[in-house]
Amino acid sequence: MIKILIVLFISIYSACIFPQEKAGNLLSRIQGSKELPLELNILIESLQNSVSLEKIIPYVMNIDSYAKTLSKEDIFLIGKVEVYKTFLKSNEFSTKAVVDGSSIKILVSAIKKTRDPFVSWFLQALLRDSEALMRNPNYKEYVLQKRNGPLELIEHKKIDKKVQLLYRWISKINTDTPDFQELFKIELLPTMMDALINIEQSFFLMSAITLFEPMPTLAKSPAELKFFSLKEVAPPKKKEITAAKTVEDILAPMTENPMQKGSILPAPSKEDWLQEDNAPLNLKNIPKPTDDADWLQDF
Repeated sequence: MIKILIVLFISIYSACIFPQEKAGNLLSRIQGSKELPLELNILIESLQNSVSLEKIIPYVMNIDSYAKTLSKEDIFLIGKVEVYKTFLKSNEFSTKAVVDGSSIKILVSAIKKTRDPFVSWFLQALLRDSEALMRNPNYKEYVLQKRNGPLELIEHKKIDKKVQLLYRWISKINTDTPDFQELFKIELLPTMMDALINIEQSFFLMSAITLFEPMPTLAKSPAELKFFSLKEVAPPKKKEITAAKTVEDILAPMTENPMQKGSILPAPSKEDWLQEDNAPLNLKNIPKPTDDADWLQDF
């Protein structure tokens, strides 16, 4: 009860502590440090693009406070596992669920059209897991068995559980819509918030069982944060509204002399790939896709 009251108190005053907009039209943004797992950092970065800062702040403050009592290994393990577990946990079942070459094409196309950090990371994780699943030596036999009747072998049932989990998200992807990223992000947002809440709760529980003294004092201002920092950034530029093209505009390239106007092709863009070199050696790239899916039976 006390913990809930503290969260409510922080929520009420977070607008004053973390003003959303500064003088000179600068925005306040929370940024995670290298002492946190990549999954948690991009989760919070992406949430700030869609959710008000005031809604995220209470969880960030608590996570930072509890993390001060944990080892780096615990911080990375909990942060990674809770994100994966939240997105993989599902009771949905579809008889039409399938992961095949078309699924791979959909994911590759979706990744090319995505700029949001967490959406991009999530799609790449789905692609990696889908490819690993299709490389499973028992996958072809599983597909044949599923077409001919109920699954009997434990190995086939494990594969089917993975297929169901992947299909849950792949089925929501429609790259043919111009606003694909925004629509898919709407599908992800509730689960993204659940992941943040689960991380906060797990950090709290781990902190409670590892301390032989009172719980740490919760941070109340940016100056007290250790793993996060408050940055002022310029707001994203608004897209300029251009006038609709006329018939003359459309026909101009075909009717004008191409030598009259020089055309310069844009330079290819470069992708910045995220690396997590700061992770403890025994926790890098956890969890990895594996053919042993016993842990999936817990969901």
